Amino acid sequence: MVRKYIILAVTAALLSPCLLTFADDDLQGRLDDVQTRMAEQSEKKAQAQMVIDNVSDKLYEIQKSLEAAQGEYQTVTADLAATEEKIAATQAELDENRARLQKREKVFTKRIRDIYMHGQLSYLDVVLGAKDFSDFSNRLELLRRVVDADISLISDIRQERAAIEAAQKELEVQRDRQAQLRDEAKAKRDEIAAHKDEQQAVLYQAQNDKATAEKAYAEYQQASQSLGDKLRQRAAEEAAAQAAPPAPDSSDGGNSQPVSSGGTGAMIWPVNGVITSPYGYRTHPIFGTTIYHSGIDIGVDYGTPVQAADGGTVVEAGWISGYGYAVVIDHGNGLSTLYGHNQELAVSPGQAVSQGQVIAYAGSTGNSTGPHVHFEVRANGDPVDPQGYL
Repeated sequence: MVRKYIILAVTAALLSPCLLTFADDDLQGRLDDVQTRMAEQSEKKAQAQMVIDNVSDKLYEIQKSLEAAQGEYQTVTADLAATEEKIAATQAELDENRARLQKREKVFTKRIRDIYMHGQLSYLDVVLGAKDFSDFSNRLELLRRVVDADISLISDIRQERAAIEAAQKELEVQRDRQAQLRDEAKAKRDEIAAHKDEQQAVLYQAQNDKATAEKAYAEYQQASQSLGDKLRQRAAEEAAAQAAPPAPDSSDGGNSQPVSSGGTGAMIWPVNGVITSPYGYRTHPIFGTTIYHSGIDIGVDYGTPVQAADGGTVVEAGWISGYGYAVVIDHGNGLSTLYGHNQELAVSPGQAVSQGQVIAYAGSTGNSTGPHVHFEVRANGDPVDPQGYL
């Protein structure tokens, strides 16, 4: 919008007073358009803020769930570690039990083997060594008790071992169950953490969208202020022109003609490239809105020399809101061109340029998604399809 104003501001002095009203109406229309864009960006900013608030609330709840899941995971992990310690302790008891049993069984086996191999001699020793029958009975009973004690001890050790083995198996089952609970708790925790990351990404995107909308809103606000100032200036100029005495007739009978600025009337392409976005209505690549594209975008690499499409006078060379570093050339006869999104400029305002002269180097400044040249042609301030002039 600022670009059109700049062109109109320069060409206003070249046009007859009857065209001033037309230009004012056109500027007012552009001002209305800018204010509409401001409202759109304000709405985008409000929507982004709603997303930010909503996602922030979700993140708060997710964080609480994540902390609970982490606590559950730590609890089952600690329980599992305690069970592992118990299993290790019962294993030590079991090893000790087996050692005692093996030792006792070895003694018992040796005693049984001796009785088996020397049983008759032993009984004979008991009979011959006895003083009387009562002594014999006592000796035999003592021998039986020793054997029974060994058998009972071995039985107790075996029962103890069986109990320890049963306890160990139970602990192993408990360990497996706790390991499963730990894995489930970890999966739940990881799922919540992933959901948190997703919502965090949504939050970052919303914050970025809000910042983009705020930036665009500020640019449109600046353009709106500039256009408003120009409208007031134009109104004052028109009032002054109407109050001034009529100028003397020219030699051709008073017919006012626009002054030429050196244009040839046949434009050349500012760069060699493919048209990536044509003239007319399109979906904006940054803001996502359907807007009127007042020129053509020609895809080129960074630093590609940009040539003047025709000879004329540079009326603007600098930063223009939305267009980045741009050049505006007045070619006379109400015709002007604009070259936007450059990374470097090679001309300055007021400079006369010839057709084909390098005026800038292509880039991606302003509201741009990649290196290209935004090329506009305007007739009496109104954008027209550039391809009709190339």
